[in-house]
Amino acid sequence: MLDRKYGMFLHFGMNTYLGKQWSDGTDPASAYNPPADLAEKAAEWVRIAKKAGMRSIVLTTKHHEGFCLWDSKYTEHDIANPAIPHKIDVVKAVSDACRKEGIAFSIYYSLWDRNAPSYKDNDKHKYIVYMKNQLEELMTQYGPVAELWFDGAWDRKNPSDWYLQEVYDFVKKLQPDCQIATNWTIGKHPIDMQDGDSILYFPSDFRLWDPFLPTWDDPKVYLHQGKAYYLPFESTQTISVLGNWFYDETDRSVRDLEDLEEIFYASTRNNNCLLLNIPPDKNGVIQPEYADQLYHLAKRLSIENGKAFPREMKRPTSLTAFAKAQASSTHQSDEHHYGALLAVDSDVSTSWMAADSTGWLEITLQKESTFNQISVIEGGNHIKHHTFEIKKGNEWIPIHEGAMLCDENIVSFMGYGFGTVQLSTPVTARKIRLNIQSSNGIPVIYSIRVKLNS
Repeated sequence: MLDRKYGMFLHFGMNTYLGKQWSDGTDPASAYNPPADLAEKAAEWVRIAKKAGMRSIVLTTKHHEGFCLWDSKYTEHDIANPAIPHKIDVVKAVSDACRKEGIAFSIYYSLWDRNAPSYKDNDKHKYIVYMKNQLEELMTQYGPVAELWFDGAWDRKNPSDWYLQEVYDFVKKLQPDCQIATNWTIGKHPIDMQDGDSILYFPSDFRLWDPFLPTWDDPKVYLHQGKAYYLPFESTQTISVLGNWFYDETDRSVRDLEDLEEIFYASTRNNNCLLLNIPPDKNGVIQPEYADQLYHLAKRLSIENGKAFPREMKRPTSLTAFAKAQASSTHQSDEHHYGALLAVDSDVSTSWMAADSTGWLEITLQKESTFNQISVIEGGNHIKHHTFEIKKGNEWIPIHEGAMLCDENIVSFMGYGFGTVQLSTPVTARKIRLNIQSSNGIPVIYSIRVKLNS
């Protein structure tokens, strides 16, 4: 998997048509209504991935609602249901296209199944039999599978209820080279992982915890029953700033190029990997703005169309890359989980949280830089009056004063707010401070970025 380094995560299925990120398995199969040419559209997904320099595709073959993107003999909750007019085997379409384009084909499969009757049986192993039957279909009908990505394990409180060793051995007999992992592998966020931690979901060939990035000094050695295992980390991030996995027609947000470059660099250094989620819409189309941004990123990284990854990945050019930060206060004085640095770590799932309703967040760039735009992702739209300042000598000079920091009309289901300050004239500084004069709660900043727009 380390050779693959960079791949596309494809969330597509019933939730695409329900307009939901998760569903509960009670919706009829007829809710899934793909176009007649979905196989051709799926082949285009793979071509986009290849052009963007990606080496693998991970397809959501079955999400938590239990709907299967192939014709499974063990359920009618799948693409072959009589109520579905166009019965396209999406797993076949994607795997065929991957072989044609020289892209590694991989599978996401939810352990948690909210539709299968056996899942609710008191004998938890009955569902394991069902799952192994489906995995046998996936592992024997679609050619080589590079990776098997398990999700939803948290729904059974005892990890042993998944019989993971049995499932792991079963899959390895069918596909010896398939790398297998379960989300929340270590049971800790990456920022908390330390060498020698116990493996929660054993066995695993690598680590997962979406949607977080590894730390810069990412530890690799973990233990199970006293034996050490080397486990690289695969980070899963979304092209959407809002963090949507399945396509959401109300979400037109796209991460900017500097953000994606930092995510790539942070995810792939230290022998780790990145999966970037690109969700097709109801027509099976990947949005042009998503594809274009992927191409721009590939060109910047010099990996387009399968070019070899440089031996030395260049450092990202974003002005906030490797910035330092400090704050007037930190929630519960917990720098590890709420500290100022988490506002500039390129990971929108981590944040600085203040301890008070007023205060300041100070950012020190790597070097003095010229910029005219400040972009902010805030949690909950709490900040009601603020000032941005730069330091000149020993004095803080205001460069912008405003009321609400973020647009109250642009808030995702995760509670993010977005704001952009465009300065009329570029300024040059190394130290920048957000001074919060008032808020209607505790300020939470997921990201601050500064850039120079020409």
